[in-house]
Amino acid sequence: MSRRKDRRTDGRTARTEQGNRTEQGDRTEQGGSHEALRLVDVSKSYGSADSAVTALDGVTLSLPAGSFTAVMGPSGSGKSTLLQCAAGLDRPDSGLVMVDGVEMTGGGEAALTKFRRRRVGFVFQQYNLLDTLTVTQNTTLPLKLAGRRVDRNRTREILTQVGLGDRLGHLPDELSGGQRQRVAIARALVTEPSVIFADEPTGALDIRSARDILELLREAVRVHGRTVVMVTHDPVAASYADSVQFLADGRLAGRLDAPTVDAVAERLAHLGDAGAGADGSYADRAGHLPYDHSFDLPMGA
Repeated sequence: MSRRKDRRTDGRTARTEQGNRTEQGDRTEQGGSHEALRLVDVSKSYGSADSAVTALDGVTLSLPAGSFTAVMGPSGSGKSTLLQCAAGLDRPDSGLVMVDGVEMTGGGEAALTKFRRRRVGFVFQQYNLLDTLTVTQNTTLPLKLAGRRVDRNRTREILTQVGLGDRLGHLPDELSGGQRQRVAIARALVTEPSVIFADEPTGALDIRSARDILELLREAVRVHGRTVVMVTHDPVAASYADSVQFLADGRLAGRLDAPTVDAVAERLAHLGDAGAGADGSYADRAGHLPYDHSFDLPMGA
């Protein structure tokens, strides 16, 4: 009798453990991974034949969830193209882009638009607000376009967190540049995206407003749990990030963790040196840098 009971108990335990493993596996498959953004061998060129310009050349990169990454490089290095391909605003010629473990590059334009609305948020240098809509209406516009329910209490909470609790009914023309960018950040947060892409978010702002916006982007990571990828040319802005990824000639050229203004400026100054890598090393005969991909994936993964 005791042995039969033990067998039944063991069976229930085994089924429970199996169920727990299955449930855990399902959560992982549905985006439970700690990887927010993944690019594998992504390439992009513009033009054709002899006039073709390679903007991205086999970029492989992986960013963990809840991280703040700055992307930097000289003009023409491919940083804006990297952001556009990673955010689904442009399609790479080849390679794989994944957000939350889901491939972005598959499907048609309608599927890509739907994907962006659910998983990606944007903060642009020029704000991209509609002049005829109030602060609240601009903030909730992505939800309405996606056919999602607007939680007005949640919207008010986010706008209050970014310092616009007393500007809900104002139009963009009644706001300063810094306040407009705060609206853009609130608009990105309200959809609860996996990744927020910021393209030179402080480029049009004064020093004080820029600092406030960078602090809000930090809070998007630390308070809201988002992953932020920011393209910038400013070492001060980059110093607010957890790490900086450097680009040169369409390729990753190094990474700097816990960046400081001086360290970022020094790396940038040497990116253009003939043969010199961002870590002070030199390229091999094929021109490839011995870059340490601490977060990156093996080619072809």
